[in-house]
Amino acid sequence: MTKRKILIIEKASELFAENGFNATSVQDITDACGISKGAFYLSFKSKDSLLFSIFEYFSSKLMNRMSGISDYKVNSKERLVLFFSIQFEEIARYSDFILMHMREQTNPINKEMMGIVNEMRQKTYEMQENLLIDVYGEEIQQHMPDLLVLLSGVVKGYIEIIVFNKDVLDYDGLARFIVERTDSLVMGLSEPFLKSEQLVGYNRVGSDLLITTKMLIKDIELLKLEITDDDLLVSLDVIQLELSLQEYRKPVLTGMMSNLENHVVTEKVLLKMKLFLGM
Repeated sequence: MTKRKILIIEKASELFAENGFNATSVQDITDACGISKGAFYLSFKSKDSLLFSIFEYFSSKLMNRMSGISDYKVNSKERLVLFFSIQFEEIARYSDFILMHMREQTNPINKEMMGIVNEMRQKTYEMQENLLIDVYGEEIQQHMPDLLVLLSGVVKGYIEIIVFNKDVLDYDGLARFIVERTDSLVMGLSEPFLKSEQLVGYNRVGSDLLITTKMLIKDIELLKLEITDDDLLVSLDVIQLELSLQEYRKPVLTGMMSNLENHVVTEKVLLKMKLFLGM
């Protein structure tokens, strides 16, 4: 993302939070950024597309910060504390913008937006699962869906306080409090209640409406970094190129997908492709 786009995103998010989305004009944004309208439209097609980019930008920042937890030279429980505290810090930083978006019901959730939401949910579950196993051991794997739902509900409750009440909380202290409660939850586990397939976004995709070509291309790019098989790489290259077209050809995609069958490493991408194409 260019410096100009980041500038527009950050200034616009401040203006939207302060004045509201509908009351903020493109002229207001360009004045705040010190750029022309022409420069604005070179970066964004419209104010609506800018709003989507703000959401995407904030989501990426949050995911990048949480992904960097593994770089901290602390023990596994401290990493779990960081996982929660980072979420609270980022939500608090943009709470005014989030509240504005909720109140004005701007830019109703569409296919692309749902794609980002689903991708965030899945990545968050994956990171949280790894952290929980590091802290409590492999034996809690069977309880993971229940744990993720319980912790998600707790975290959501505190996020609502941060956003709606505008209370400045001790986010590190709150994260430690939640980890202590997690200790208690783990100690009280008996028989699992939920199965993994009942939890949307947990090692699966909820529906084809939540998958976008952008998500698939990104997944393919990451997958290619793990693969050394030339035949698989060629098939993935063709699929990626086809998805990047304005109108992809389903027969081409299905033909290349057949080459991905019966390979463990391609299972996830193949499943997403099938759901995306309605197969």
